[in-house]
Amino acid sequence: MTEYLEQVFGDGGLLARRFPGYEKREGQVALARVVDQAMREERHALGEGPCGTGKGVAYGVPSVWHARHRGKKVVIATANIALQEQLVRKDLPLLSEVLPWSFTFALLKGRNNFLCHDRMAESEARGELAGFTGDDLDRQLAEVAAWAETTTTGDVSELPFVPPPQVWSRFSVGSDDCKGDGCRFRDACLAERAKAAAAEADIVVTNYHLLFAHLAVRRETGQDLVLPAFDYLVLDEAHEAADIARDFFGFTVSEFVAIRLARFAEKLGKKKLAERLRREASDFFAAVADHARSPAYKCRLKRPGFASAAQLLKPLDELAAVAGRIEEDESLDKEDRAEGRIVRRQASTAAARLREATALSDPGKVYFIDLDQKGRAKLGAKPVHVADLLRDELFGGTASVTMVSATMTTAGTFDFIRAEAGVPDDALEVVADSPFDFEHQALLVVPEGLPDPREPGFVEAAADAFKKVIDLCDGRTLGLFTSYRNLNAVHERVRRNGHRVLRQGELPRTELTRVFKEDVGSVLLGTESFWTGIDVPGEALTGLVIDKLPFPNMDDPVVDAICAADRNAFNSHLVPRAIIMLRQGVGRLIRSQSDVGVAVILDRRIADKPYGRRFIRSLPPMLTTRNLDNISRFLAEASDAGPG
Repeated sequence: MTEYLEQVFGDGGLLARRFPGYEKREGQVALARVVDQAMREERHALGEGPCGTGKGVAYGVPSVWHARHRGKKVVIATANIALQEQLVRKDLPLLSEVLPWSFTFALLKGRNNFLCHDRMAESEARGELAGFTGDDLDRQLAEVAAWAETTTTGDVSELPFVPPPQVWSRFSVGSDDCKGDGCRFRDACLAERAKAAAAEADIVVTNYHLLFAHLAVRRETGQDLVLPAFDYLVLDEAHEAADIARDFFGFTVSEFVAIRLARFAEKLGKKKLAERLRREASDFFAAVADHARSPAYKCRLKRPGFASAAQLLKPLDELAAVAGRIEEDESLDKEDRAEGRIVRRQASTAAARLREATALSDPGKVYFIDLDQKGRAKLGAKPVHVADLLRDELFGGTASVTMVSATMTTAGTFDFIRAEAGVPDDALEVVADSPFDFEHQALLVVPEGLPDPREPGFVEAAADAFKKVIDLCDGRTLGLFTSYRNLNAVHERVRRNGHRVLRQGELPRTELTRVFKEDVGSVLLGTESFWTGIDVPGEALTGLVIDKLPFPNMDDPVVDAICAADRNAFNSHLVPRAIIMLRQGVGRLIRSQSDVGVAVILDRRIADKPYGRRFIRSLPPMLTTRNLDNISRFLAEASDAGPG
C-alpha cells in the first residue's frame, strides 16, 4: 500500500486513532489505492464500491493528498444534492479533522441556487413580493424575503424548507437570465462569491449539470468559465453520468419560452411583436400537440414536416434583431445592454432549436414530443449516444477521471459503462469487496407459481404475494415498483392489513422515508425515484419487494432509437441497464453489518429465462429460495444468530 494510505487506513492509523473499534475495510482500501494510482499516473479509472464501502472517504483521502502534496486541484461531481451535502457536511469535514494535511474545500452549485439581488429588486418593483392568494405560499414568500435580508451566502439550502418554484423564481435567476457585468449588483453577487471561493479551494464539490456546462463552454471558448480549472476529476454515482449527459446536451423548447420572450418584447416597447409571438407560439405548439395525439406519432419523431414553424420563426428572428441592436447601442447604460444580450441570445437559441427540431437535422439526436398533464406540448431532443463526446471532452480534456458507483458492473464486467460513457480502453478497474456478509444477512426469494409479468393475471397475483410478504415480515417492507399501475393495485390490496401503508406522492420523499424509518412496522410503496438514495438501516426495512425486472421503458425515445438501430439491443443495452437498476433497488436492503432482510423479486423471468442468469450473477451472493414461507424461518434463524 502507498505509505500515506497505510498511515490513514492501516491498523493503528489515523482513522483507527480517531474511531475506537475501527476495523480496516479492505474494499475501501482497494478503492483508495486505485484512485491514488490513477491520480499519480494521470490515468483514468473505474471503481465499484458497494454500499458500506465508504466511497467518499476512499476517494477523498487521495484527493486531499494529491491536492496538498502535488498542488493538484480536484473536482468531485455527484448526481444528487444529498451526496453533495454528505461530502461537504460529513466526509470532507471528517478528513479535515483526521488528516495531518490542511486543505480547503467548497461546494459549487448552479446560479439558480443563489439569491439574486437584481431579481429580488425587480420582483419588489413589480409588486411580486406582496404575496399570493394561498396562505402557505404567502408565508414562504415572507420567510424567504426576511432571510434574504440577512443571509451572507444566499444559498437556498440554508432555508428550513424547500421553496416551490413560484416562490423561489422571484428571488433567483438561471445562468441564461444573468446580466453578468451589466448587473448593478455585480460586486455583491453571491453566486460569484461562491465561484470565487471555489477557485481558491483545493477540492470543489459540484454536480453533473455544472460539470457538463463547463465542458460545453470549454469546448466552445477554450476557457474555464463555469468551473475553475482543475487537474483531476472524481465522478460519484457514475452509472448515471451518460444519461445526465444526454439530458444536458439535448434541449427542450415550449410555448412557455415564447411567452417569456413576449414579456421581454413588451418591456422593450414592442407590444405588437409580443402579440404576434404569443399567437404564433400558441398555434404552432397546438399543432405539435395534435400531432403527438395522432396515430402518426409514437414516442419519437421520424420525419420532418409534422408541423411548420415558419410563422413562429419570423417574430423570434425579429425580436433577436431588435435585442441585438440594443445590445450594441453604446449610448445605453450597461444594464439595458445586458438585458438586450439576454433577449437576443434566448430568442436566437429558441429559433435555432425550433429549426433543428422541425427539420430533425442532426442524425445523432432523437427528437420527440412531451405532453404535460394539461396537454401542452414540448419539443425535445437528445443525443442517442454520448460516448464520443465524453471520450473527447471529459476524458480527453482531464488528466485523470475516476468514475465511482455502488453499481457499475453487469455480470462482473465494466463493459456496458465503458461503452456508454466512452471510457478509454486503458482505464484502471477495481471492484471493492462488500463489507457485508450477504450469505448470512440476506435471503433472495423468487416465488414459484406467479404468472409472467406480461400475462393478464400478474398484477393481482403480485398484490397477493406482496400482502403475504408484509404478513411474514410484520410490516417493515419497502415495495419498489416499475409502474404506478402496479403500485396502486398493491396499495389497494394491502392498505387495510393492520400496518401503516405509506405511498409515494402522499408526502415529500424525504418525509416518507423519515416516517418509514421511525414507524417500525410500516410499509412504504414507491416507484423509480425510490430505487436509489433511500437509506434505511435497521429493522424498519426487513422486507424488500420488487414487482418486475426494471427494463427501460420501451416508449423512451432514446431506447426506441437504440433498439431500432441495433438488433442485439436487448442484450447489449436493455439487459445491462435493467441489471444496474435492479442492483440499485436490491441495494436498499442491507445497509449495515447488523442488518438482516429478504429481497423478494416477483418476476419469474429472473429464474426462468436464460438472460436471468446475468441478473443473478450481478446480485450479491445470497441464500435463495422459490418459497415465500421460508422467509419466516430465515428471519427467525438470523434473529437467533444475532449480529455477526
